[in-house]
Amino acid sequence: MAIRYFLHPSEANKPALKNVMGKANLHVFFLLFLILSSFCESNDQLTVTQENSLSPGNMVISDGGVFALGFFSPTNSSKSLYLGIWYHNIPERTVVWVANRDSPISNHSSVKLTITNSQEMVLFDSEGRSVWMTANTTTAGGADGAIAVLLDSGNFVLRLLNGTVVWQSIDHPTDTVLPNTRVLVSYKSQVVGHLVAWKGPDDPSSGDFSLSIDPSSNLQFFI
Repeated sequence: MAIRYFLHPSEANKPALKNVMGKANLHVFFLLFLILSSFCESNDQLTVTQENSLSPGNMVISDGGVFALGFFSPTNSSKSLYLGIWYHNIPERTVVWVANRDSPISNHSSVKLTITNSQEMVLFDSEGRSVWMTANTTTAGGADGAIAVLLDSGNFVLRLLNGTVVWQSIDHPTDTVLPNTRVLVSYKSQVVGHLVAWKGPDDPSSGDFSLSIDPSSNLQFFI
């Protein structure tokens, strides 16, 4: 009789049973929410290493959550894929730096940003071809490895495991000046870095306007 009672509850007990089932469903939905949230959070990472490459769909987040580095397409209809840095907490993506601005990737499969055995950071397309890489300012020598981190200043830094910085994005700005950004100038050789505007609002490739310092003097800028 007890078994039949639970299989066939009386009308008097149905409201109580519905309340129990409702609470159970609520707990199930809450558990599913936590599981899905953990999967979403797993797409964020703090570093890029030889063992931990960055692929489309994943992002590197700065420690304080100010900036993010990842892959993006300027518009939903665009097939061009770029590696860039943007403000993480601004709803409308505001890109401040683009790695492969003049070498967009059209096939998104198997794309990855990784660190090679020579401690250089390289962006590979789906065919395994290098479309962008760092030009390290310091020889890695016999270094055991390197790691790339994104700082809350928006600077993406590649450094050896001994702490030596061998490359950083602030030395290679694209179109945006962030705090501590340096437009490098060699007055001796009269070689100067410059900022170059996007070609259009939805096209990060090099545009028609640039800003640079006079290599013969630091008293004026050229546009």
